Amino acid sequence: MIDVAAADRGMIRFVLDHLRELDAVEMAACDVDFARMPDQIMRARVFAFCAYDFNDGPVAIWGMIQRRNHVGAGFAFGTDGWGKAATTIVRNIRRFVVPFLLESDYHRVEALALAQRTDVGRFMELIGAQPEAVLRGYGVNGEDFISYRWLADEHRRTRTEERHATH
Repeated sequence: MIDVAAADRGMIRFVLDHLRELDAVEMAACDVDFARMPDQIMRARVFAFCAYDFNDGPVAIWGMIQRRNHVGAGFAFGTDGWGKAATTIVRNIRRFVVPFLLESDYHRVEALALAQRTDVGRFMELIGAQPEAVLRGYGVNGEDFISYRWLADEHRRTRTEERHATH
């Protein structure tokens, strides 16, 4: 069974120490300092969550840091257990994160992914984020990335259109 808890340094460290291969490759392409990352997330977070399996421990971390006023940067990474937590993560984002963003001053959330990560593209679509740009040669070894965005006004407009379509 998967549960959601506020992430702490130990949970983040555990997931980083057991990263699924594609997340490790992607984070290395961003020159992530794996040793300092738990402290960086805890210091800069607006929120950070952990999907926790009662048998296997922490399996995924996701959240947002403030990039600048009213703009956040989203992040998510996990172990090989990510798949069993994905539905719970999407549900948390839809039920908590999106309402939080709509009620707060955040109008934009950004996230990056290696261009070949079609799994990330599907995940972003499920949470209402859209691809915005291809960043050619963005990675430390020239890897291409895709920039995704979630905009509060687009989300509100989409929800209004969906409500009108059902009436």
